[in-house]
Parts: sequence; structure tokens; C-alpha cells
Amino acid sequence: MGSAILFAACTSKKATTRSTEATAGEVKKNYTEADLADGKAIWQGHCNKCHKLFEPTDFNVNKWNKVLPTMTKKAHLTDDEAGKVTAYLVSNAKQG
Repeated sequence: MGSAILFAACTSKKATTRSTEATAGEVKKNYTEADLADGKAIWQGHCNKCHKLFEPTDFNVNKWNKVLPTMTKKAHLTDDEAGKVTAYLVSNAKQG
């Protein structure tokens, strides 16, 4: 569980006006396929610098939403970068 918390710091929010919790519906409405590809690239390039790179399916949406705000700050991602990473992970999260 501690490693999941570490991973969360690596992600980011799209904008300061967005909720820190994303849903699959919000992702589809607010992010393009290009945004999701950017999120994946940012996730791959930043998050494994500090810890194991967890797969999106390692956690469900609720778990990602719990750990990502902290990890976003630790990773020093911009709001745009954080949003794209969050969108990528949430859209590919474990169902259930």
C-alpha cells in the first residue's frame, strides 16, 4: 500500500478548476485520445523515477483518485500534466 501512495505523487490534474477526483465519464468528456497518449508518456517518463511503475489496471478508479493528488505534487507536474496522467490512469483503471 505504501508503494501505491508513492505512485500517486507522479500524476497530475488537468486544471486547478477541475475536481481532484476523475471518473471515466469525465475523462471521455474532457480529454482527447491525444491527451490520453500525452498522459501515458508523462506517466512513463516521470513516475518510475522514484518507484516501480504501476500499471493502470493495478488499481481501481477510487484508489487512483486517492493517491494521485499527493503524487502529483511530489512529481512537480503542472496541472495540465497531472490532469492528463490522471485521465490516462482512470480511463485504463481496473473495473470494480
